[in-house]
Amino acid sequence: MKTMDFNILDSIPDLDNLKTFTERYFSKRYLINVDGIKNNDMMIMFHSNRIALLSLAPSHSFFSKDENYKINFNIGKIDRLNNSVKGKSKKGGQLLSPKSVICKIEFSDESVFEVPCCMKGTLVEVNEELVQNPLLLKNMPDSDGFIAIMLASIAISEATKSELLTHEEYIKCIDCSVNKQ
Repeated sequence: MKTMDFNILDSIPDLDNLKTFTERYFSKRYLINVDGIKNNDMMIMFHSNRIALLSLAPSHSFFSKDENYKINFNIGKIDRLNNSVKGKSKKGGQLLSPKSVICKIEFSDESVFEVPCCMKGTLVEVNEELVQNPLLLKNMPDSDGFIAIMLASIAISEATKSELLTHEEYIKCIDCSVNKQ
């Protein structure tokens, strides 16, 4: 009888090539030059259940700035950290329009920029972890460094996705703008 050699270590997947949770379950869409501001690029990651994660796109000017910063969820009269939703349908969440500001990013040189939500929906929660660990935004913007979780109706979610750039379109657009410089 012939025995087969089997090395148990060969059955372990290549851990260097594992996709993150957001890479597996979310589709990325992009807006570039939001509000007509160069490199004010946003990324919204959509799940099939209508949940959307808001973050900064890799081409956002934020990533080229080498200053200390903090994330401030207090927007004038509204503190996004006090958002409270209840139940399966997320009742009580703050209503958002595409121009609604989710947070401000404040730099040590006293410059500030506001992060708009870029879609109509309801704020489910903001990433409170960014207050304590703002480096998550810079180091992991498309996973643990997301800014907010939003929820929209199926119709609004699908309409928003169709208006935004796909990942492939975004890459082409960014490559074209880099080549023009």
